[in-house]
Amino acid sequence: MGTVVLQIMYSIDLVLAYGGAVLGVFCVIDAASRRGDAFPAADKQTKATWLGITVACAVVLGLAIVSNVFAPQSLLWLAAMIGVLVYLVDVRPNVKRVSGPNNHW
Repeated sequence: MGTVVLQIMYSIDLVLAYGGAVLGVFCVIDAASRRGDAFPAADKQTKATWLGITVACAVVLGLAIVSNVFAPQSLLWLAAMIGVLVYLVDVRPNVKRVSGPNNHW
């Protein structure tokens, strides 16, 4: 019985690690492809700031795949996930609204 529980926990960790890494890479690509003037126009930090935040978060989330130090149970992984989610939920929609849905660069 204990082995089954451990396998389920390992599977959940693996899904969270890979999902977080993919989400982090998506945010980096999205932030890099947005116009720089749209960030201040949306009353957000500059493009360079958000690009730096998303890159740092993506690195931590990516390291969760290969390292137990950054595993999904760690506080640093959680902080990185929150950074990525703030970009997705708050920054991206506002920048998209200001610049238009297909207006990159």
